Amino acid sequence: MFKKIISHSLIYGLGPFVPKIVGLLMLPIFTKVLTTEDYGVQSLMNSSVALIGVLSMLGLQLPLSNAFYHHSHHYKKRWGQFYGFLNLWMIFYSFLLALVIYFIVPDEARNNLPWIILLNIIPIVCFGPADVIGQMYYQLNQKPKQVVIRTIIISFITIALNYYTIVVLNLHYMGWFIANCISMLLLHFSYWYPLHYVLKIKPIYKFKRKTITKGLSVSIPMIPHFYSGFLLGSADSLLLKFFLISTAQIGYYGFAASFGGLMALVVGAINTAASPIISEQIKLKKYEDVRKLTWSIQFFLLIISSIGCFWLKEIFGFIVNNDELKTTYFLAAVFIMCHNYRPMYFGISTVLFYREKTKNLWKVTFGAGIFCLLLNILLIPHFGIKIPAFVLFFSYLIMGYGTFFLKDYKEVAITNFRPVIWFFFTILCLVIVLYVIDLSILYKIVITILFLSSLLVYYFKVLKID
Repeated sequence: MFKKIISHSLIYGLGPFVPKIVGLLMLPIFTKVLTTEDYGVQSLMNSSVALIGVLSMLGLQLPLSNAFYHHSHHYKKRWGQFYGFLNLWMIFYSFLLALVIYFIVPDEARNNLPWIILLNIIPIVCFGPADVIGQMYYQLNQKPKQVVIRTIIISFITIALNYYTIVVLNLHYMGWFIANCISMLLLHFSYWYPLHYVLKIKPIYKFKRKTITKGLSVSIPMIPHFYSGFLLGSADSLLLKFFLISTAQIGYYGFAASFGGLMALVVGAINTAASPIISEQIKLKKYEDVRKLTWSIQFFLLIISSIGCFWLKEIFGFIVNNDELKTTYFLAAVFIMCHNYRPMYFGISTVLFYREKTKNLWKVTFGAGIFCLLLNILLIPHFGIKIPAFVLFFSYLIMGYGTFFLKDYKEVAITNFRPVIWFFFTILCLVIVLYVIDLSILYKIVITILFLSSLLVYYFKVLKID
């Protein structure tokens, strides 16, 4: 079981991470050309997309996943009905997205507004949810290579397009939008073709109203839960704009936050690999294996992320060719550590999703998002652009560990995950990182060795991988 998780995580994570490493190595080139204003425009546009991004699939990923497990002999027919419904829905969603972009685009990018809107909605209009459904098919059937090959190829194409549009053509922030549009069209098509002509999963427009209604009855209550992702991960940039923080400062903040996005990619790869296996263990009632797996991923992530953050100051000095952006290493460390809650949260949410006990999950996740929003509104005017990163860290902790105290979970609790211990250990790791990050290299080497030693002890004495 653990070897399978490791191998699939490497496929899901290290595969796509190779282009990301190449992208990091190209930062000296990009940061020499791009300004903090460019990063500010990108950050605000990413936030505008995230503002309504949860509505693109209407939360129907959960009914799609459940159909795969509970109706394994005829799930393709059910998927086709959801596919047809979502194709129609996404036409309306595209108009909504265009409206949001219109109101959020900063003054620095107002001259290119029509192009920004078109470049964001064209992939959606052309292919609808093909990429999401295609990825779900390969993930649930435990065929990670199909997803990863596409991700690697498209990632390198994106890097090449970014270089051409930003460095060669000197298009600044518009280079991102052009490269992203072309890359998304290619990615969507790479899933659309096998869905239609190999897997025979085609949109059914004469769908059964009962099937869609039943699916929406499960997914709609999940929208506040999924929307918490925006409140926690993207609303901060919009709040900074609301408080008249300059686009350049938002770019400073957004650049640091992008390293949290890299951490999210790593954690997402691990979770993607673990999801089908955890669900299978729950199905087989191997509950201790679920706890063992969740704890193992949690400990590994805390140790490795902490070690990486110890050395961010030196890493930024090497890869960032912009004196102002180099100073974001401290903030970037907080963003990276923010995502350490996810293995524990993912372990418990998988149980809730499998048992379809999701009706009240939004109370914790959406509540954490509202907490993050309100605290930022209160603190940003007094503490400026750095405070949202720390607010985000504690908001994620509330979301991740507050779920353990839901009545719905207590009714289906399969084992004691000991969330309180992991809650304080996560905070301790952040405190250590913020202290160590500015120490001398010699001290960092010693502390890094100690952390690696603890990982080895856990591996050989506690984990005992089968």
